[in-house]
Amino acid sequence: MRNRSLDVRKELGPYLATLAAVGATFVVVALIESRIVLPTALLLYLMPIVLAAARWGRGPAIVGAVVSVLGHDLFFIEPYGTLTVARADEALGLVLLLFVTLVTAELADAARRGAQKEQEAQFARRSDEFKTALLHAVSHDLRTPLSAIKAAASGLRQGDATYTEEDRGELLAAIEEESDRLDRLVRNLLEASRLEAGAVLPRKQPQDVGELVNAAVDRLAPLLCGRPVQVRVSGDLPLVLCDYTQIDLVLTNLVENAARHTPSGSAIDVDLAACDGGVEVIVRDHGPGIAARERERLFRPFERGRTLAQGSGLGLAIASGLVAAHGGRLGVTDAPGGGAAFSVWLPAG
Repeated sequence: MRNRSLDVRKELGPYLATLAAVGATFVVVALIESRIVLPTALLLYLMPIVLAAARWGRGPAIVGAVVSVLGHDLFFIEPYGTLTVARADEALGLVLLLFVTLVTAELADAARRGAQKEQEAQFARRSDEFKTALLHAVSHDLRTPLSAIKAAASGLRQGDATYTEEDRGELLAAIEEESDRLDRLVRNLLEASRLEAGAVLPRKQPQDVGELVNAAVDRLAPLLCGRPVQVRVSGDLPLVLCDYTQIDLVLTNLVENAARHTPSGSAIDVDLAACDGGVEVIVRDHGPGIAARERERLFRPFERGRTLAQGSGLGLAIASGLVAAHGGRLGVTDAPGGGAAFSVWLPAG
């Protein structure tokens, strides 16, 4: 019963809003008529009609047009309070008002439907482009780790091959590293699909961002091997209301990017601090940096900077979408001394 009542309110809302706009127009016309005789005051009724047609469609606009004509006749044309029109020119004016408002409503409604169709066409084109790029990423980027895993596993299965413990350990490490890489890539692909479909709904709980950062760094230990990674926390950090899995993916992508797109052995710094009623995480690297003209497009799906490192170009796009879903901010600037600094700000819980 309650849902039915809500549906009725939703259907009547545009009509009531249109009638309220027409009522406001009556007040304006009355103020004008009390001071001067202005025949063109009838044109004021076009404003609520056009707005109604452009926003809600033909139905509310037609109702508004009819009410405008009847109301003007009742309130402003002698004899007042009746639908009788004494003068022929005033009757003609009402007929023209009805005709103009109905035609204007139809044109505005047609423009609204045309704009909707154009938006749907643009969305369909973007979806097609996204699917094409997604298929390309799946066919290319998934094949590399799978090939490496298959080659290492096939080598270990050969009964006539003799491997030293060191060789065996290297093959197992390669399988583990490529499996982790494959897992991150699949997570990125799934999250990108959810973002494109608008299905990202964070399940927020109070979280310690410092623990999230440490967990991401520990998980990426094989990739970060040989790099000095320093995590610095400035003061006490408030808890952040966020989805653990989604923000973990954001931080993982940022640290992984810092490792993959900078020289081997270069340092990575992660700074955390309370800022503007939330927590800011800054991931700094000591690589070549990112040109200012390339920074904006890096946050688009399948866009990559000037790098020879492998990747699908999804990490930053996903991070940007997830941070925005939490009401936060993600940006990039130059790091002091060279390199890039990616900053994530999340509001406190």
